[in-house]
Amino acid sequence: MIDITRGGRELLDEIRPLWLALRDHHHGVAPDFGPVRADDESWRRRRAQYEQWLADERSFFLLARRGGHGIGYAFVRAEEIESPTWEKEGVSGVLETLSLLPEARGSGLGTRLVAQVRDEVAQWGHGQLVVTAVASNRDAIRFYEREGFTPAFLTFVSAPTRG
Repeated sequence: MIDITRGGRELLDEIRPLWLALRDHHHGVAPDFGPVRADDESWRRRRAQYEQWLADERSFFLLARRGGHGIGYAFVRAEEIESPTWEKEGVSGVLETLSLLPEARGSGLGTRLVAQVRDEVAQWGHGQLVVTAVASNRDAIRFYEREGFTPAFLTFVSAPTRG
């Protein structure tokens, strides 16, 4: 039985091992990005971002537990839509993090989390949900496409320049 709880600052420390599992996964799918930060530094930085985003009462995360232990989470922040090009207004949900422990992947938990995120974001009015995936993370890209996401923009990264 998997329990999904809506969390705030009081549950942030429970998602630390889930964040670190995602950091390790990112390194595995994109090793060319270089070394990853040490556990404590990586979590300190990510936790600070989460705390900042949680200052907006619309932002939230969902923590999935099995037997009282965290096995996955989805973190969503609110972002005002301010396009100078397209006539769009409202608030988008930005799925900043979707992390499942390796043993929970392929179980349908990611689909459950995304569905619950969509339900909550729909209450904001616009209902658009945005997510970014590492380009070399083919499994994540296939997952998001199955969930109905479509590519909208591509981000290109150059090698560092020397001045």
